[in-house]
Amino acid sequence: MKPKPLAVLISGIISMPAMAASAADSSPVFNVGEVVVNATRMEQKSDEVSRQITIIDKETIDSIQPQSVAEVMANEPNILIEGGSRPGFQTINIRGLGNNRVLQTVDGVRQDFESGHRASYFLDPVIMKSVEVVKGPASTLWGSGALGGVVAQTTIDAEDILDSDDDVGGLIKSGFNFNNDQLTTTAVIAGRTDTLDWLISGYGRDSNDIELGNGDPLGNSASEDQGALAKLNWQLNEDQSIAFNMRHATVEGGVPSNGASQVNGSSVFLIDKDQVNNSVSADYRIDTASPLLNAQVMAYWNSVEVDESRVSDNRTDSTEKDTYGLNINNLSQFGDISILYGVDGSHSNFSAQRSGTDRPTPPDATMDIWGAFTQGIIPLSPKWSVELGARYDHFSTEAKNLGQSRSDNELSPSAALIWQTTDNLELTLRHDRAFRAPTAEELYSTGTHFCMGPGMCNTFLPNPELDAEKAANTELIAKLAINQAWTVKTSIFENRVDDFIEQTVSMSPFPGNTYWENVDKAKLHGFEISAVYSQNDINLALGYGQTRGKDLATGDPLNNIPADTWSADLSASFLNNQLKAGVRVLYAEEQNLSTGDVYDDYTITDLYAAWQPKAIKDLTLNLTINNATDEYYRRAWAELYEAGREVSLAATYKF
Repeated sequence: MKPKPLAVLISGIISMPAMAASAADSSPVFNVGEVVVNATRMEQKSDEVSRQITIIDKETIDSIQPQSVAEVMANEPNILIEGGSRPGFQTINIRGLGNNRVLQTVDGVRQDFESGHRASYFLDPVIMKSVEVVKGPASTLWGSGALGGVVAQTTIDAEDILDSDDDVGGLIKSGFNFNNDQLTTTAVIAGRTDTLDWLISGYGRDSNDIELGNGDPLGNSASEDQGALAKLNWQLNEDQSIAFNMRHATVEGGVPSNGASQVNGSSVFLIDKDQVNNSVSADYRIDTASPLLNAQVMAYWNSVEVDESRVSDNRTDSTEKDTYGLNINNLSQFGDISILYGVDGSHSNFSAQRSGTDRPTPPDATMDIWGAFTQGIIPLSPKWSVELGARYDHFSTEAKNLGQSRSDNELSPSAALIWQTTDNLELTLRHDRAFRAPTAEELYSTGTHFCMGPGMCNTFLPNPELDAEKAANTELIAKLAINQAWTVKTSIFENRVDDFIEQTVSMSPFPGNTYWENVDKAKLHGFEISAVYSQNDINLALGYGQTRGKDLATGDPLNNIPADTWSADLSASFLNNQLKAGVRVLYAEEQNLSTGDVYDDYTITDLYAAWQPKAIKDLTLNLTINNATDEYYRRAWAELYEAGREVSLAATYKF
């Protein structure tokens, strides 16, 4: 068997801190997680969540200095970055399910834009405070789209900028990535009174083409991005508050029509893209002395506009989607029983124009999804509790240009049995159902897909009878606190997915048709394990993830399954916490489980450091060297190779 270099590293570094922790305190104490989780829609401390969840905080994000949301999660077990190495097109695959099978939210607001090969993640990491990743189906909480999990993104607040005794303050941050000459500048100003806090932030970044590990440039990977964030939080009285959030972002640059591929001049063309994303939300909350009333009412609007012009002939395309949504929920306490319940829904308008002859005709469509949900945590005894949940969703779609419509509904139940076997070990057995409603493009696309000559064009056929995709996931989760320093969490899962929606390109009878259809069942199964050590000034995180997938009709392995990965992150603080330095290592095993290509194994080593000089206490300097060995590699299922060595410097000054 081929030796696993990271396994050797893990076995070598795990023993010393373990012995030190044992010597420091041998009493069995379960660490209390202080991080509050929002992705479950019920605010809980991280160690109280009965789902498999990963939380990436601001300090970790700053140490990575990522160029995309996806890069924040690159080292997590059973998570794969899809969409190629151009940051603006990257998406997340969790346990073999990606794209619109993973739901994303920003500050509690659903983000559900998807059209062809266009981007779908729009939040810039420079204004990101944290990312929470729920692994496994979560439609009981969020409705359509959460077959693989949820990526919940949270942006910075005034409290992240202001010190406890500040009424007004801010920061200026400037960073430079030597790989692609990327210059990033961020400015934030915030303030507060007794009843009000506010924040205004603006950022801009400009980059050239990415340099790969072999020294070649990745053509058409340069971009120019700008954005702004504004927040206002008003404490109306002791019980009530209302918050207003506004985001605006633009992306400009010359990119391939399929960002995961290279321009070839026949099926993938160079286009000039102008992308604009806007989001506005109003979030009212009331938390009274009564345990029965802790409610939220949120209204939001999301808008995505993409204008494209093909460089070779100036052919123009435009795509636009507007979504209006409302969330209403309440948390009630009946003694030791907690029950969350509510309703939410959204209305979307989708429109697109494709100029030129022999082009696709996206639908002029609307979609409505409305759901009612409940989730309860019920203690049965000091050691046993159950979590029960269910959600009913009704969804309808209408293609105005075709005069066609359809509607359907789904029920998404969940159940978990939690056993606190000892003070140190907790076991959870859970089962979750989830679904994804078909999109308007999948249901109603018409027009030309591609041509092979005059009169020989493959055309789209609508399929308004598509069923929703469905998932049923069973999972066993164990949390173990070895002592005050060591905690271990592991999960074994099996997710059965039915009615996969896949695009079929048929050439018979020639020149054929393209359409979306429901295909046979699939089974995804695997496990993951993570261990965290924290003692004094030393922190260590270890992880391993493995996923397998099989088509239950043919027995063939599934594509898009993440490679098995080993990860380690070791950091330490020095000079009375003025300096923190660390090293991250990711080893991805060879991915050869499908009948297609074999993807080689690779090892990525990242170095990072943060320094707050004592003489200038408001200044922080960050140094990150991602892919320090300049590895020339590509991730499983990717056509493009990844960025080579990235040396990034950033200076942040608070005032």
